[in-house]
Formats: sequence, structure tokens, C-alpha cells
Amino acid sequence: MRLAVLGHTYVVGANRGKLHALQRRGHDVLLLSPDIWHEPDFGAHRFDPEKKLSYELFACPGNGRVRRFIYPHRLLRDTLRQQRPDVLLAETEPGGLAALQAAYLATTLGIPLAVFAWENLTISGRSRLACLPVYAAARRLLAGSHGAADTARKAGYRGPVTVIPQVGVDPAMIPPRKKTRRKTLHALFIGRLDRKKGADLLLDALAHPNCRNWRATIVGDGDERQMLTTQAEALGLGKRVIFTGATPHDNVPRLFADADALVSPSRSVPGWCEQFGHILTWAMAAGVPIAGSRCGAIPEVVGDAGLLFTQNDVSGLVSCLQQLSDAEVRNKLGEVGLRRAAERYTDEALAARLERALVMTLEHSDVDDG
Repeated sequence: MRLAVLGHTYVVGANRGKLHALQRRGHDVLLLSPDIWHEPDFGAHRFDPEKKLSYELFACPGNGRVRRFIYPHRLLRDTLRQQRPDVLLAETEPGGLAALQAAYLATTLGIPLAVFAWENLTISGRSRLACLPVYAAARRLLAGSHGAADTARKAGYRGPVTVIPQVGVDPAMIPPRKKTRRKTLHALFIGRLDRKKGADLLLDALAHPNCRNWRATIVGDGDERQMLTTQAEALGLGKRVIFTGATPHDNVPRLFADADALVSPSRSVPGWCEQFGHILTWAMAAGVPIAGSRCGAIPEVVGDAGLLFTQNDVSGLVSCLQQLSDAEVRNKLGEVGLRRAAERYTDEALAARLERALVMTLEHSDVDDG
């Protein structure tokens, strides 16, 4: 199969694992990517070097804004016309300009189109109208969660759906866990330091008398970093909390070697609800149990590989950390996570599921999957 993949996610080399796995399965993959992507918190990220995949880079106006960026139309059209892929996979939100562009070109060039969607909040008004032409052109929708699939259905999508993550994990990148007995357990938080990711809840939980046996490393950056540092000082957490700042994608797997739990205390805010939580899959692949909030897709992703608590509920997080103080509980959940990651979230597992979805796209199958 000749597959063209359109999207900004793969500016980051660490996100290309499933594409490499597809090539190992005998498919030809052409990546069509912006040459640079501006992250709100971390600035510009240029396309990481790539030796294994064929790719074309484009100077995309509006890059950094998922729904507002667009490819140079003639260049993209000429590339697709020359390459003639069997399938075009547009990993851009259906209501965005790049998705509309992909839908138009796929239709005019006669290329079967599959579209990826993350949106899990209600789509209405102009946003819904922008989605409809993309929904009509797509032979299959790939949804990052069941919530995203439901959102698309309610917005007017009528075709087949495959529920599948966008990015996988490579267990080979994860170093062996450190087998040490210690009185103080280590909680890991990895994410942007803003209100929606809820790092403040972890700090409040650590200050609770029942969590004195826990310390934390907070990895990430954002506009609330100073506020969180001040909060940690005010709570008297001292050396029990370390703020490391942001870390490169390639360094993330190493962080789990010394972790006893990953804490993911996301909260819904106006205009956002957790769409997936890729870091959860890394934790499972490392055998690290999870304490996560019931925000958006977190319960769906974690399954029975972790403990869940109500959004904004510090006492609920305290209870989770108390339960995870038991080594037997941690080990049991870690083993469940390892199995769950192997079945669902590794690059190889993801490539196999994506291959199935693309074959159904070519066959005009109307069967929902996943």
C-alpha cells in the first residue's frame, strides 16, 4: 500500500514510530509535513531529521494553530498528483483548513481519504459547517477516543469509524525499572504547567498527612510554573518536590525508571477536556501504575491499569496515593499496564490496527472498528 500521511504531529521525530512500523510491514509511507511548528509554550520546533521515511516539507501559513494552518495548495496538489498514493490519511482536525484542503484534493484527484479527529467537545455553528465537507469526503474516520467518535457522529459524520490512538510508544526506549526498596515513594507528573493539567492538585495531595511518604518530580513548563513553585513553598514541601522544566520527547521514557506512579490530575476547563493523554501509554509500557482523574479520555485510556479519582478532588488523589503505597497494588497494576500497552499502544500494535483500518478504507467497508 502506498500511504500519504498529512499532518503536523510528525514534525517531532519521536512521534513517527507507527509510520516506521507500517514500513516494516511492507507499506510505502510518504510523510507530508510542515517544515516547522510553533508550540504555544515552547516556541518553534523544526522538522526533526528523518532517514527511514520518504517525506516532503512545506512552509505552511498559520503553523502552530491546528485549525488555521494550511499547506501551499499547488505544491501539495502537485506532490499528491505525482506520487498517486493509494490512501491519503489526513491527521488534521476535520474542522480545520488543512482538513478541508485534504478533502478537496482527495476528491478532485480520486484518492481515498481517511481523516483523524481528536475533538471530544460539542461541535456546533461554523465549526460544524466546516466539518461537513470533510466528513462527506472521508471514507473512514479515525477517532482518538470513543468520546471523539461520539462528537463526530453528533456533528454529522455518517461513515465508518475506527477508534485508535494517533501516536504509539516504543518499549525498547524504556530503561529497566530500578528495583530498590525505599521509604519515600516517587510520583511523576509530566505535562504542561497550566490549569487544565492540574499539577496544583498533586501539590495539595502531597501536603496531606497521609501522603508524607511520597515525593514528586514535576516535568514540564508553562505559564503557571512560578505559581506552582510558590504553592509548593507555601505548603512546606521543600525538597519533596522537584521542578525540572520541559524535557525533550526522546527523554520521556527514561523518566519512568525511578517512578513508583504517574499522576495525571487533568481537569476540564472551558474549551478543553483531556483528549487522550499520551504520557499514560508510556507509563503503562514502563509498568508504572497510574493515578488519573476522570477527565475526558483518561478512564478509557487507563482501563484497569490504574486508579481513578474525580476531577478536582484532592482527597480522591490522596486515597489513590495511599493505595499505591502498597507494593503489591503497584506491582499488580504495573503488570496490567504492561499487557494493556502491548495489546493497544505500542508502535507495532498501533501499526497493525491502522493497517486494518486502511484496508477497510480501500474496500469501502462500513464496519466500525475499535
